[in-house]
Amino acid sequence: MASSKSKQKEQLWDDASDVESGRQWRRSDVGLVLLDSSLKPIAFNPEAVAILTDPNVPPTEQASMPCVPEEVIDAVRNRSSSQAFISDTYFKTGKRKYVCQAFSLTCNETFPYAVVALLLHRNSSAAEAIDEVAADFRLTEREKQALSGVCLGLSSKDLAKRMNISPNTVKAFLRIIMVKMGVTTRAAVVAKILERNANAGGRPTPPVAGTMQRAATSGA
Repeated sequence: MASSKSKQKEQLWDDASDVESGRQWRRSDVGLVLLDSSLKPIAFNPEAVAILTDPNVPPTEQASMPCVPEEVIDAVRNRSSSQAFISDTYFKTGKRKYVCQAFSLTCNETFPYAVVALLLHRNSSAAEAIDEVAADFRLTEREKQALSGVCLGLSSKDLAKRMNISPNTVKAFLRIIMVKMGVTTRAAVVAKILERNANAGGRPTPPVAGTMQRAATSGA
């Protein structure tokens, strides 16, 4: 039974949805860009266009063709001739963080051009996932602090010391958080954070992931 529950928690990293600004983000939202031998883009999929378009820039000021970040181009340009794969080049569009992986493709005689494929996807931290969940469910600053404590696996007593309030006040904050998020347990609260982080493409470091999973099984 414990093994089954553990697998269900791990599955949270691959399922569910993340909604921001009316758009539903899924792990399938991976951008694909093809570069020619001069490292100029020759094709984008719609997800890549969305990733490379800064939402903070008015449409009238946006370029007709999204630009590939310089740090990505530099990483591809500086690769060795024998290097067919470049992993984890990080960049930002607006406030969102992304990671790019590059692949050198071998083409046949019908397309005699050197091509580099870029895969773009979200790179998010657990802290960013907490911020997004807090914004989505309109949590107050103190409620967000309590939410962060829950994700760290703190007990109500420890969280009370951290926030300089009584344990009963902590429990009141947690009840309000659960009502706003539409859940009834700490485990369900943490699950929403895990889901948000996974669908944003993020992976907490092992210590953080372990802490959040322990938080899901801890009591109030």
